[in-house]
Amino acid sequence: MRVLGVIPARFKSSRFPGKPLVKILGVEMIKRTYMQAKNAKTLNKLVIATDDKRIFDFCKQENLEVVITSESHLTGTDRIAEVAHKIHADFYVNIQGDEPIIDPKSIDEIVNFALDSHKKGKKYEVFNLYKNISPKEAQRNSIVKVVINENNELIFMSRFPIPFSKSNENPNYKKQVAVYVFSAYALKLFEQSFKMHGKGVNERFEDIEILRFIDMGEKVKMLECFYDSISVDEPCDVELVKKWLVGNKK
Repeated sequence: MRVLGVIPARFKSSRFPGKPLVKILGVEMIKRTYMQAKNAKTLNKLVIATDDKRIFDFCKQENLEVVITSESHLTGTDRIAEVAHKIHADFYVNIQGDEPIIDPKSIDEIVNFALDSHKKGKKYEVFNLYKNISPKEAQRNSIVKVVINENNELIFMSRFPIPFSKSNENPNYKKQVAVYVFSAYALKLFEQSFKMHGKGVNERFEDIEILRFIDMGEKVKMLECFYDSISVDEPCDVELVKKWLVGNKK
């Protein structure tokens, strides 16, 4: 089966404009993400998908494979759905451009998990990673919290700390790690749903694109991730990445 890795990148982020090109210890974030993802063994091909000429020109200059997409997309997955019309694959991996220390092993694990699931005939078209976090981390609205059932299927995601604890007991909080695997069929569903209804209700409230599948009644299979991951959602996150890189001598 053919697996295409796609890194969606847009310049006009509401919380952090221009972040794909922000330099982290001298290297642009989008390049760091690309070079990390390039080391994944399960990807047949890796491209950056952007609607911005500045990002496109930078990628060309740095010999990073890139495709130009429409400016109308509201989410990275919508952007990948357009890429799916241009580049054929059986599975598409959404690797967020603001994950500059993404471990390629985490990409390989979820891709192999998805491929194995399909070989066994299990009916999942969407796969996502999660990682356990501290109660302190769970308070940040920029970190997407995850609730799953005993079958590791997604119940809900929220920027609010969920599940809520009525007692003083701290729940085992989990965060979403922004690596998704979609079958080609799942991307068609995602695209068609937007054309018919726009963003899903919960997707719109929370601003979490994977919730469109939950709004559609589609199952999302979750896999625990044990590798480090820092999503750069706000300028302050750049310092966290710098500290990690220095501490790990990267």
